[in-house]
Amino acid sequence: MVTPLAADESVDVASLRRLVDFLIGAGVHGLWAMGTTGEFAALPESERARGVEATVDQAGGRVPVIANIGGSSTGLALRHARHAVEAGADALAATPPHYYTNTMDELAVHYRIIKDAFPDLPLLIYNIPQNVKAKMTVPATLQLAREGTVQGIKDSQNDLRWFRVLAQAVRAEGLEEQFRLFLGTRILIDTGVIVGAHGAIPATSNVAPAAAAEAWEAAIRGDFNLAVRAQEVVMRFEELSDVARAGSAEAAGFASMKTILREWGIIDDARLTRPLRCLSEDETLELRRRLQDLPHGAHRLAVAA
Repeated sequence: MVTPLAADESVDVASLRRLVDFLIGAGVHGLWAMGTTGEFAALPESERARGVEATVDQAGGRVPVIANIGGSSTGLALRHARHAVEAGADALAATPPHYYTNTMDELAVHYRIIKDAFPDLPLLIYNIPQNVKAKMTVPATLQLAREGTVQGIKDSQNDLRWFRVLAQAVRAEGLEEQFRLFLGTRILIDTGVIVGAHGAIPATSNVAPAAAAEAWEAAIRGDFNLAVRAQEVVMRFEELSDVARAGSAEAAGFASMKTILREWGIIDDARLTRPLRCLSEDETLELRRRLQDLPHGAHRLAVAA
């Protein structure tokens, strides 16, 4: 989920609640709060806590909510975890600590401490080495899964070979029921079924939730013709970030999605945490023009029975 922001970069709770309703109404199977697309790393502890609390409250048990508690140290992750647990999150997810380049033995300790502190909630590894420097290895991930420290992984590195090797090892060791595999991918939702994923957590489902859910559901049924068509809709929304002519690729993606959600009246403001760059007026006009050729994010391709 993106995190809607007010003018002072605090969480816009009213917009966040509307976003939760939009996503659930469009058919998503769960919510991932305060992830990379949610700009968690740029928000103070209090705002992250407010965002998770509002998400859980608005979801109201309709779908599970996974709260990312990642921080630059184990101690900080524990603080974020406490807030998420008190808010009623259904599961926790933690990145490896960022800034310092931790080794696998240090990361094992990181996840074990979090699990020891909150043993009753599922804990997922949030593997995103391009942002945190440390890349989980398959052996280290498997060891944490075997011992029950972690119950799943969201792999956002877009390395299908790595993911497939892990999925194969999980099956070979009979860990599928206790360790769930999620792809953090925007353009490989249907492919995830083939390589052994239990689900996909694509950022673009903020604006194409119906198509993203439909791509997964159709692939699970074996209807890959529909799955491919739905995935292509998601990809067309992904391509809208091309309107940005400056700034980082991440800012372009976040800004385009927030601008779309503002255009649809779901959130009030498309601002990002500074210094991430928002879209200019000209870029917004171009996005608005291109958006006219796409279905609304709540619409599916197939006609409901």
